[in-house]
Amino acid sequence: MSDAPPCPVCGAASIDLGRTVHGSRPAVAGVPVDLDGAAARLRACPDCDLRFKHPFVPDATLLACYAASPEDNWEHAPDPRRRRFDAFAELLQMHAPGRRVLDVGCSNAALLAFLGEDFDRFGLEPSRDASRVAESRGVRMLGATLEDLDPRTRFDAILAVDVLEHLTDPPAFLAAVARHLEPGGVFIGLTGDHAAWGWRLQGPSYWYAALPEHQVFLTRRTIERLAADHGFEIASYRRTSHARHSAGRTVRDAVRGTVAGLVRRLGFLRDRPGPGWLPARDHMLFVLRRKAAAG
Repeated sequence: MSDAPPCPVCGAASIDLGRTVHGSRPAVAGVPVDLDGAAARLRACPDCDLRFKHPFVPDATLLACYAASPEDNWEHAPDPRRRRFDAFAELLQMHAPGRRVLDVGCSNAALLAFLGEDFDRFGLEPSRDASRVAESRGVRMLGATLEDLDPRTRFDAILAVDVLEHLTDPPAFLAAVARHLEPGGVFIGLTGDHAAWGWRLQGPSYWYAALPEHQVFLTRRTIERLAADHGFEIASYRRTSHARHSAGRTVRDAVRGTVAGLVRRLGFLRDRPGPGWLPARDHMLFVLRRKAAAG
């Protein structure tokens, strides 16, 4: 029997890909975190294509950091176009069967505020400061995590923007999402895609893996496995960048990222995280529709 840590999505034995680098002053959501000097290993699942850190940073540690995070850690008033708020609104208009929308990890509810009063807007957010701002923006806050919801509560759409990569148990999260969706309701997610070219070039040093709170890394194949296991079908899928950036920033980051990847492949600088590559098309924006129960 293998001693390899099992994949948290499908349970298959994982393969070691090397050490991830969290940087010299690790922080989670702007809050310094003590990792005891430990560096995680990056593991790969050959079956569902998940990548995950081992060991995980404990959920309790991360939640404590999120709770203490300032409301503007992810910007108080982000540029809606740059952050692709219009893309989320379009997907809701196209796929949601109704107007009841829950944003999991909504931060200060900038996205929900953008959607406006045409939607019945609800939020979950562990940051105390961000929750207060969200309420001031007209959003009904229902707690910190999905575990705080009344079991009878249902929504037409549930959003998780920059959330999935923070999880240690993606199947449990998606099962909870399914329980709180109306039949035909949709789950809209945005998360990193480790099949992206830049990630494949830099390996475990890729900037996205350097953030301590980023615990799991998916591809379309992983999404397909999770969807099939929890009664969803893929209604929409696209590869995208996390945010829109200028042409100059796109070229600059591409050059820096490519050079950094080549240097690391030669065996140098592997003890440092790779440079930020924010304009890269290294994210997935997808819609999963909950199937109606048989019978």
